[in-house]
Amino acid sequence: MNLETLQDRSEALYEELSREYYLTGSGLKADPEFQSIYDRYTDLVTDEALATARASNSAPLFEWAVDLRLGRLVARFEERQFMWEQEATVQVNGATVPYLRVPLELANSPDREYRIALDEARVEAGAAGLNEVRAERFAAERGALDALGMGDYVDTVGALGGIDLDALGVAAARFLEWSAPMYDDSLARLAKRRIGVSLGDLVRADSPWLFRADQFDGAFPPDRLVEAASGQMREMGLDATRGGRVRFDTEEREGKQPRAFCAPVRVPEEVYVVLRPRGGHTDYRTFWHELGHAMHFASADPGLPFATRCAGDNSVTEGFAMLWDHVTLDTGWLKRYGGLGARDACDLAFELAVAELFLLRRYAAKMVYELEFHRDEPADMGPRYVELLSDATRFRYLEGDHLLDVDPGFYVARYLRAWQLEAGIANTLVEQFDDDWYRNPRAGSVVQELMGRGQGDPADQLASEFTGGPLTFDQAASRLESVLS
Repeated sequence: MNLETLQDRSEALYEELSREYYLTGSGLKADPEFQSIYDRYTDLVTDEALATARASNSAPLFEWAVDLRLGRLVARFEERQFMWEQEATVQVNGATVPYLRVPLELANSPDREYRIALDEARVEAGAAGLNEVRAERFAAERGALDALGMGDYVDTVGALGGIDLDALGVAAARFLEWSAPMYDDSLARLAKRRIGVSLGDLVRADSPWLFRADQFDGAFPPDRLVEAASGQMREMGLDATRGGRVRFDTEEREGKQPRAFCAPVRVPEEVYVVLRPRGGHTDYRTFWHELGHAMHFASADPGLPFATRCAGDNSVTEGFAMLWDHVTLDTGWLKRYGGLGARDACDLAFELAVAELFLLRRYAAKMVYELEFHRDEPADMGPRYVELLSDATRFRYLEGDHLLDVDPGFYVARYLRAWQLEAGIANTLVEQFDDDWYRNPRAGSVVQELMGRGQGDPADQLASEFTGGPLTFDQAASRLESVLS
């Protein structure tokens, strides 16, 4: 197989898989067919195809080729999980709740006893229905990566992505240690004010409601979501739809995944943003995040090679997603686009900053956990999962989630690097265009140019070129400290 054929066939497969992901994830299609799609492209998982990708000297293309092998191998597990989630229900207080609706219920119910019972039922159902599938999936992935002869799972994933995963784990642990006093103080204040619960009594079921900020829902009506996003982009001289390339799917629909996503079906011509609404500012931030992904993919230079437009270091697209969603945490943004007064904007900014620190600490703990998980026996990691996640977040986690809460391929590392990249880019934009860079057309031109590069350049290289420094947690930490101290 020559390089041109590999790239053309890869792009065709990418389009079919992405379209299937959009249709099934949005609830527009009930039965996934990922396995049959992979079966039409068996030539892409041959040793010849892998050798062609390796010989291309394109790290993104080689990583893509390996991911294809893994994707075809685990497609049957993905389909089993998807079908189970579509059909599963949980029983709480005599009521039946669809499994996929549980996250929405947790975020919108002020009844703490109900939330706790619902979350426990979710974990029990998920552990019984999915943990075996997840364990089989991870075992299959490990076996396939071991066969490459590049080391264990951690070493191989790190080498393929050009990421020192152990070093990132050390940095994550240091961030957890540094931020603990600030987090404990701010979370304790919010928990007392919001739900009347002390720090030592919080459970995982409390976090969706605690960070819901429903008292500000009137400032963020669902029918103004797309309009507000489009308006801000226009102020930056940008088109949120990129000339019709970006399409929005924000309707409530049975079977739609609760986790919002972006589906870049044809890059840059056809990209979908999918959101299942929960209400209030949460929907706005989530929509801005997925819009960041969509605008990044829809802005890619169509002349770039397939792997540069569609593959590469996903820390980059996650970084642009965070660049957009983090502006919704800014006090000035809350005043301008939410119409909040100064005091309300400051109060909401505080709550959002606590939620942001919760997320960052949660993912830092996941990084530490997953390094151990992939070097240990997954079936025995339940207690360690509870220990690490509960200590980092101060919410008591449950053992049954110890497999469900692991994203394949160390995607947690991409998120953490995205936090680092976003903070560096945002800090540079503030230095060049002031705090409200997010409504400045000159800043829009700069961001547009960066997005047009796709993601062939890894996040650390992009950070070095644009900010003049390495990827660190320092700027993200300083920004949080300025709000919470």
